Amino acid sequence: MTQISNLKEEKETLFIPLYGKAIDYRSKKSILNDSTANEVVKGIDVDLSKHRRFGGRVSAVRAKQYDEWTKEFIAKNNNAVIVHLGCGLDARITRIEPPASITWFDVDFPEVICLRKTFFSETNEYKMMANSITSENWLEAIPSDRPALIIAEGVFEYLSKEEVKTLLHRLTNYFSNGQIAFDVMNPSSIDSRKETLKETTGATIRWAVDDISEVDKLNPKLKRVETIPLFKSVFIKKLPFGYRFVFGLLTLFSKYKNSMRLLRYDL
Repeated sequence: MTQISNLKEEKETLFIPLYGKAIDYRSKKSILNDSTANEVVKGIDVDLSKHRRFGGRVSAVRAKQYDEWTKEFIAKNNNAVIVHLGCGLDARITRIEPPASITWFDVDFPEVICLRKTFFSETNEYKMMANSITSENWLEAIPSDRPALIIAEGVFEYLSKEEVKTLLHRLTNYFSNGQIAFDVMNPSSIDSRKETLKETTGATIRWAVDDISEVDKLNPKLKRVETIPLFKSVFIKKLPFGYRFVFGLLTLFSKYKNSMRLLRYDL
């Protein structure tokens, strides 16, 4: 078993989607079929059950949408660069199995990457970068002359609005073309979970978004091409009836139907 001792606050939140993907794998109708997530959970000596409320199978629904966007981008750009910001212990690289023409970079805090290397191995086409995504010393190691897909799954919520704005400008100034995909949470969703999240991980959600047009204004080089409310995702339909019924009810209330939205931008 791998011992966990130095992952606190935002770093500890990586276990939320990991646990959700493992739960999804063990279900009768798995959305992701992520056997790697299940094996990683088995190899970590920490009680993850406290994350059940946050993770669950919604994590698999969100990840599936990012997977589909990634596959679509690779199909159109066979020499692309994929940059996964705040990758945690996500196994997208193994779920997608990109061709050798694709170069893939997973970026996260040094403590997270140290743990990640217990379960994943680098290749000529796949690299793990031990850096905070808000630092300024990691982008230069990534090719800038190829189409880039940048993914930030469950990450920007833990940054301030100004940090997100600064990072977006750095990315659009560095990469000449491509896309960026990330998710945002509205204030009601944050208010409903912030106390429990603080108790279980010590993490604080810092960026709430009510009006998506405010996100659009952060960077004039970005053009929004798709918005998907998580509870309206086509992959929700693959969940058992009980889940579909609950999520369907939530979409009837304005403060819940847009609790999390997945955004995709051209850059």
